[in-house]
Parts: sequence; C-alpha cells; structure tokens
Amino acid sequence: MPPLLEVKNLKTQFLTDDGLVTAVDNISYDLYEGETLGLVGESGCGKSVSALSLMNLIPNPPGKVVGGEVFFEGQDLLKFNDNGIRQIRGNKMAMIFQEPMTSLNPVLKIGFQIAEAIEIHHGLSHSDALDKAIEMLKLVRIPDADRRFKNYPHQLSGGMRQRAMIAMALSCNPKVMIADEPTTALDVTIQAQILKLINELKEEIGMSVIFITHDLAVVAEIAKNVAVMYAGKVVEYTDVMTLFQNPKHPYTDGLLHSIPMRERGLKRKARLSGISGLVPTLLDLPPGCRFNNRCADSFDQCAKKEPELKEIEPGHQVRCWKYT
Repeated sequence: MPPLLEVKNLKTQFLTDDGLVTAVDNISYDLYEGETLGLVGESGCGKSVSALSLMNLIPNPPGKVVGGEVFFEGQDLLKFNDNGIRQIRGNKMAMIFQEPMTSLNPVLKIGFQIAEAIEIHHGLSHSDALDKAIEMLKLVRIPDADRRFKNYPHQLSGGMRQRAMIAMALSCNPKVMIADEPTTALDVTIQAQILKLINELKEEIGMSVIFITHDLAVVAEIAKNVAVMYAGKVVEYTDVMTLFQNPKHPYTDGLLHSIPMRERGLKRKARLSGISGLVPTLLDLPPGCRFNNRCADSFDQCAKKEPELKEIEPGHQVRCWKYT
C-alpha cells in the first residue's frame, strides 16, 4: 500500500538579521492510512516548522520552503497555488496547534468558529453548519455541547479549549491530522484524557495523525512509527517498539536515558543521565555530524563529514557514522 502522505527532502529556510537559517534540512518520512507518526526532538529542532511547511503556513517573508516534495494522494502540495492549498488545508489535512488561546479567535463564539470551516469546505448553510458544530463538540466529549458551543474561548477551561480545537480540526473529516504538541499546556490528568480522545477518534474516523511532541512518554502511548529530529535533521526513524527497546542514535539513547520511564519494556539504569553540552545554533552548526560536539561516542570521522540517513535493518534508519 502506498503512503497517504510522502515527504521527500523537505527544506525550509528563514532569512534573519543574523543570516540564513535552515530550520528544516532535507527531512523525509512516510505516513500511511490509519497510522500515527510521532515527530520528536528538543525545542528548536524543526518539528513545528516542518508541519507548517506541509500546510503552506510558513510566513513569507522571512520564511520559505526552498526544496523537497510533499505528496498527498499522489499530488505534490508544494506545487499548489494559494487557492489549491486552501482546498486541502482544514479540509483533507487539518492541524491542532499547541496553545488554543492563541489559535482561537477570542471575540467569536466557539460554535461559530467551528461552523465557519464547515461552511467553506462543505457548502452547508449557516444553520446546518452550526448543527454540525454541535455534533463535533459532542464527538470530542464536551458535555452540554448545545450550551458550550455558544461560549467564547475564555469561558472554557484549558482542556475544553483543546477539545474545541480538535473538534474544529475534525469538522471536515480530514484524512490527515497534524497535532502540534496539543497537550503541552495541560496538566497530566487532562493530557491523558486528550491522548485517549485522539486515539479513539483516530479509530472512529479512520484518519492518520502526525503527533509532534518533545515528550517520549506521549510517543510511547500514541505512535506507531517515530522520527527523531535534531538541529533540523531526522537522525533516527523506526517503529516505536524498536526505538524504545533498541535505540541506535546516541541522541535518541540520550533522550531515553534522561526521562523516568519504563513503558514498553524499556531497559533503563536506575540513575537518570542528561545529554552534555548545548544544542547548536542553526547559524553556527559544528562541522560533520551535528551531534558530534555532544556525543560521547564521537570519533575523527564525525567531525569531518555529515553522515547520511541509512537503513541499518528493515524499517530502521539512523544518521550515524557508527553504522556506515
């Protein structure tokens, strides 16, 4: 079965006062129907920028997608004009943003904001779109949806607002939903509820999900495959079970050893350890492998040339000189 979404060598740059920054540097991954792909890494590694690039939401200027291909249902989205991508965005591909209070319009009622997308993409009347908005709020388990859809964003709790964002994203029955750290601003109880909700809705609707997070515990709960990013590059790409039980890239191994977690049979020392050094600025990357100045296993070759992302076993790709 061909992938529903195929990202090939995606490259996004920003022209800043200090110079040209390549925030996403030739990343590639596949997303299959009904699958959840976890996109993980530290803040600033390019996760969110890659998602915005798929949706053509990079502000230009200063940013621009300068290379690559994004095939969705056999069509390259990067070749679409503004009108063409608007037919995809919010309709066949939708996005849940990290902080709903900055994504929802504070002066419009929740129901109206959900109904607006339904009217635009499905051509329903305003009355019918409002009825569909209430159905969507019920779908995401918001109690008393008939009353809540008349609320403004500030009248809802953080968890309710995130559910409303999910309802908006699902309102046009998308085939792909991109969730950009949707649980970061929530407490752990609400976070668990949102993760359970996304899993349940994925099964009910049959959509595929790209889940962006820096939290590996979340990845263990929700993802099938995982792409680990570092300084704009994918450094490891495999299924979630393999990643947790047999990580190959030193960065991935460092991430796993820096969190208190034993899910999925992960082997772990009792004492947690951090990753030495600092994430390099994209304006001043180290020569060779981008992780070599923080890697305990680095050797001469690591500082001379950047390794390619190589398949070391079926379905497991790693960007590291130890495996070339």
